Amino acid sequence: MLKIALLDDYAKVALRSAVSVAAQKMLGDQSAISLVLEEAAIDASRLPMVLKSCRGWIERLRSADAISALNELIERIEISREGFKMSLSVSLPLSDSARADHVSLVKFVPMEIRRRGVEMKMVLEGGAAPARIDLPLLKSVARARRWSNELIAGTVASVDELARREQLDRRSVRRQIRLGFLAPRIVEAIAEGRQPPELTVIALARRLDVPTLWSAQEVSLGIR
Repeated sequence: MLKIALLDDYAKVALRSAVSVAAQKMLGDQSAISLVLEEAAIDASRLPMVLKSCRGWIERLRSADAISALNELIERIEISREGFKMSLSVSLPLSDSARADHVSLVKFVPMEIRRRGVEMKMVLEGGAAPARIDLPLLKSVARARRWSNELIAGTVASVDELARREQLDRRSVRRQIRLGFLAPRIVEAIAEGRQPPELTVIALARRLDVPTLWSAQEVSLGIR
């Protein structure tokens, strides 16, 4: 068993992203969910409500509330060097005759974590080609989101305060903090290694023409 505490910060960020992506796929697999209800002898009439609930969870996993949603959803997760086995607990619609108030969706996700310099290769779903995760870019996006959330919440008063705390110059902080406002689809692409090769930390931080509108960002940065 591979303990999360033994992973470095890069690996933890990549693993969290992989778990989120896997959870969304599990929640979107209508056939598997229908089979789980059937095996649990749960009335098929409850399937539409369960699927609706799953769509709600998927939306949360794609939002800024993703970490909180994962904490609520994950019933158990076992991590090994070959991948991770995850169990999600999905609430059932209320019913007087119900024998259970939730169902568990369980899946093993093959995943390879291999460090080589500043790169990490990850393989999901057992047959997919390795995705090249740009860890410096992924780390910068995660840090920028944390900074922007701190400013919005008032935890830190200004960019100057952030710069002093992080021991960086104000210009660097102002450039990097823009990464905290990237569209969710762009962040997801970066987490999965699907961003264009030219989309690096330096290139993205120096761009002054990144639009505010998420859909325009996706077009501008070549994310489909």
